[in-house]
Amino acid sequence: MEDTIKELKKQHLDNYKNSVLDIINNNTSVLVNEDLKSIISKPPLDSMDVLKNKLISIAKKNDIVLDTLELNKILEDYRKDLETVIEEIKEYRIKTLNKILNSYKIQDNKTISLYKKDFIPINKEIKLTLKNQLDKSFEKVIIKNINKLFNNINIKEELIKFNSHYQKQILDNFDNKILVKDNILINSVKESGERYLFTINNSRLLNID
Repeated sequence: MEDTIKELKKQHLDNYKNSVLDIINNNTSVLVNEDLKSIISKPPLDSMDVLKNKLISIAKKNDIVLDTLELNKILEDYRKDLETVIEEIKEYRIKTLNKILNSYKIQDNKTISLYKKDFIPINKEIKLTLKNQLDKSFEKVIIKNINKLFNNINIKEELIKFNSHYQKQILDNFDNKILVKDNILINSVKESGERYLFTINNSRLLNID
């Protein structure tokens, strides 16, 4: 009977750990597949497309009529290139949080907890990864192809200056979304631990003397 109870407790612990891992996976998937993607994807309205409007503004200032098809293609290629960072960020966040999960030696009435301080190095690395991809994609797609639109007029310096502000908007926006998801994750893991402890302390099957 004692061995059976021990096995049941082990199963309950494994289920608890798997539940926390699922919470981490789901939280991270929403963060990158919905929050991040919504920031770097094509806006629903042209009037909301800051980058496109900037290029059009520069063209008007230089009395250039832009090839709309070519402009849209360049912007689409830029955003597709940006989206390549999504899986990298997703894998990194899940892997790092999983290390924290695996570092816990759960015994007695101990549970897994995540704290705001746990996310500081994670978020710093994520934002650096995103910033590097923003730089890379802008140089690789926008700067490289800009002559197709502007007939060799030198607007590179103006674009680079604009990109620094544009990047800041994206990173600040994403930073706010990360903080929301971090808080949701902290609370979700806490609730999962409370359910685990409640079952451990109140299940007749697990508390047979």
